[in-house]
Amino acid sequence: MPDSLYSKLWEVFIKLNLEKKLCEYLAMDKWEEVVGETLSQHTKPAYVREGVLYVYVDSSVWVQELSLFKDKLIEKLNSSMIIPHVIKDIVFIDKGRAFKKFKKKEIKREIKLSLQEEQRIAKIVEDIKDEELREILRNYYRSIALIRKGGIKNGGNKER
Repeated sequence: MPDSLYSKLWEVFIKLNLEKKLCEYLAMDKWEEVVGETLSQHTKPAYVREGVLYVYVDSSVWVQELSLFKDKLIEKLNSSMIIPHVIKDIVFIDKGRAFKKFKKKEIKREIKLSLQEEQRIAKIVEDIKDEELREILRNYYRSIALIRKGGIKNGGNKER
């Protein structure tokens, strides 16, 4: 059942033309795993636009160092994706001193969905008979809404 459920979800994503965007977000989510703990302390994936991953870095030294390994990072990110070649390039942006402030501010930010948003999502999934599928889709729609509000960071927002 999980394989068929998984494939059905991907069929839905493909029909809604969301599979590429979802893989872009997954690539950002995989960043820490790909670069490791040390580099992730100096970097933060910011956004993906048209297959280009933009990454904030805390110094120009790290920008230069990471640029040397850019092709390898792209290869590792793409190898962890279902859709090949999602990330075509990486642009490193030196944030300098602002990087530490940016990281602290991000940790403190708490994003929640409004009652109306939660009710809208519940209405969308209410007719789905399979409880597991209904819960998966509910969580998916919540995630999309939180992403749009800028709220899912570091592997997901656990707020309910």
